[in-house]
Amino acid sequence: MKIDLANEPHLLKHTRKRKKLTQERMAEIMHIPQSTISKLENGLMELGSKDFFKWMRKTDSQDILLALSLNIDPTVATDLISNLMQSGLLGLILGGLL
Repeated sequence: MKIDLANEPHLLKHTRKRKKLTQERMAEIMHIPQSTISKLENGLMELGSKDFFKWMRKTDSQDILLALSLNIDPTVATDLISNLMQSGLLGLILGGLL
């Protein structure tokens, strides 16, 4: 199965940069050439589902994965989680759930 990122062409690059990884380092982590990373980030290649989940894990982007699963705009979800973390409310919310 391929993951269609046609509506989110910036997503892979965003998650990589958020983790402060270069294309070269991401290529090492993913065990693929740097040129493939570039093609993936520019929408010139599709990423298989297994590699997509690996990318999300390696970039600590479970928030993005959750947003996509719930059909929420990943940018909105990222901003929301970031704001909750900065305000300290995320701990209260999670503390109440656990």
